[in-house]
Amino acid sequence: MDSEQETQAPAATEGEQPSNESESSAETAIDYSALTVSQLKDKLKELGLPLSGKKSDLVDRLNASNQKEEADTSVTDDEESDDDTEPLFSVEELESLSRSQLRELRKDYHKKAEVLRTKRDELNLLSQSHASDRNDLNVKAKEHMDNVHLYRDRRNGLNIEVGEIRDERREVSNGVNDLKDQFLRLKRKRFSGRNLPPVSRLRKQIQELEIKQMTTPLTTDKERALVDEIGSLQNKIKEHDNLIETDTEVLEARDKFRDAEKIRRELGKKMQKSRQEAQVAHHTMKDSLRFNRQTRRKADAAQRLFVKAKEKADEVHNEYIEYLRGMQEIDRMTASQGRSGSSVDQKASAASAEDLFAKFLAGEKLSTEQLMVIQKAGML
Repeated sequence: MDSEQETQAPAATEGEQPSNESESSAETAIDYSALTVSQLKDKLKELGLPLSGKKSDLVDRLNASNQKEEADTSVTDDEESDDDTEPLFSVEELESLSRSQLRELRKDYHKKAEVLRTKRDELNLLSQSHASDRNDLNVKAKEHMDNVHLYRDRRNGLNIEVGEIRDERREVSNGVNDLKDQFLRLKRKRFSGRNLPPVSRLRKQIQELEIKQMTTPLTTDKERALVDEIGSLQNKIKEHDNLIETDTEVLEARDKFRDAEKIRRELGKKMQKSRQEAQVAHHTMKDSLRFNRQTRRKADAAQRLFVKAKEKADEVHNEYIEYLRGMQEIDRMTASQGRSGSSVDQKASAASAEDLFAKFLAGEKLSTEQLMVIQKAGML
């Protein structure tokens, strides 16, 4: 019947003025005031129009849609009525229906309520999934930030260590230079008549000759002469060492100088190692900070998806509750039309409602019918 009425009296196209004849035809073909609230909402849903408001609002909205007039006003009226949304039914409308009609309407409400409940549960599961993703990402973001703090502290500690080693090495270097000067002065004093060149100069000459031997093409005779020269220089170094071995004071000065020089080299290696470790810690800290920011952006995106799904689930839940209230009102009216239950039945019903309410409080999942029992008992 509704589909036949919808095929009649098409609305005037935009820019045209509908004739009196078409207006008359539309009014006689579709009398929206004669439809139930549920039927009106079904038509509004097909047109993609808001479903909120009193019955008169729904009728006006459908008429306005057919005439293509005051669309902005219709949206404004709908927004203003959001805070004062009427239920799916009106008491006057339900009272005019027979018991069999009420039963049919209740079946329709129950079917739609079940669809909404399923959709709400799916949306809740989706929101929980997004919340779980968000929580996991927040945990990872915290781990990355913990690493930022860990490697930042490690880098700072190593930088302090490098500074301390540098200061220690500077003091050791000053001592090494003093010991070297003391050793050389004592050696010159004791062996001044030997006419021996300094060992440092001899070692430099040997190094230059060895490089020449490796990089310059030489004849056999020239290479033999070069080898002999290197051997002569090495003998002079040995002569230095032999002379030092014969003088206990010079020998002691040399050993002190060499020991101090060894400590300076070790400190230099240690400082270089700490500097490299500090650099590695710095780069690791920067990587952890970058990972933290990337993970936080993903967590924020998951939070937005969670909020979107949760808001949609709440919206569907509110619509679901409307249908439950409609079923409750139909049950109340049906009971008032043929109230014949005994006091024993009433007590049994109350006990059943209490049991179901206890399950509801315990977090158990109840069917729509079980929720209706609790509502009829006035516990929700």
